[in-house]
Amino acid sequence: MAAEENDDSKLLKFIQRWAILPEAAREIASKYRRQSESKFPKDEPARHQERVADKIITRYAKLSAMLGGATALVGVVPGLGTALATLGGGLADTAVSMKLQVDMVCCLAEAFGYDLNSQDARDLAFLIAAGGAIEKAGEQLGVKLASKAGVRLLREYLKGAALQAVKAFFRRIGIIFTRKAMEKALPFGVGVVIGGSANYALTHYIGAQAKEWFVLDREMSEAEPGEGQTA
Repeated sequence: MAAEENDDSKLLKFIQRWAILPEAAREIASKYRRQSESKFPKDEPARHQERVADKIITRYAKLSAMLGGATALVGVVPGLGTALATLGGGLADTAVSMKLQVDMVCCLAEAFGYDLNSQDARDLAFLIAAGGAIEKAGEQLGVKLASKAGVRLLREYLKGAALQAVKAFFRRIGIIFTRKAMEKALPFGVGVVIGGSANYALTHYIGAQAKEWFVLDREMSEAEPGEGQTA
């Protein structure tokens, strides 16, 4: 008999199934880019990228704060009730929150020039979102995510071990979830579990770390031709 799926496996499969589509992420990033270029036509491309990133982070932090209401949840995932029924309980809270954070990082990747039709770009978004959540929970990744060492670490994963790294990161989230659930202090939940303000803070933190990662990646790529974006 096959072993029952662990929470981390269920969580990852849920988010892989329901994460934002590349064209939807591109539409969001492009809309904010057009607004920035219209209002600040003389700005350098890098400044537009960072302004768009701020808009995306604010958008998703506010949406995350709204997730206590059933009405808001319906718009986050089509067929949400059926999808979440396979998860159940607190894990469903974690799944919806993590889906939003992955969606946010996907949009940020688009804003910084990554093509989400590339598996590398998609894997990168999952790694950054999960890594930020792990750090916010007080755990260590070995290096700070939003640092030059963090950029190099994720670049190395993308050279061949991205899928294993994604699974490992979500496994750690599953362990954190299980421990915190026992303590009745979930770090990733939504709504009544930790409240709108905590949802906002968590998502904003992950977004800020993701933005800093992409800025460093851009700067390092400019200083080290041939390195950086492969997507």
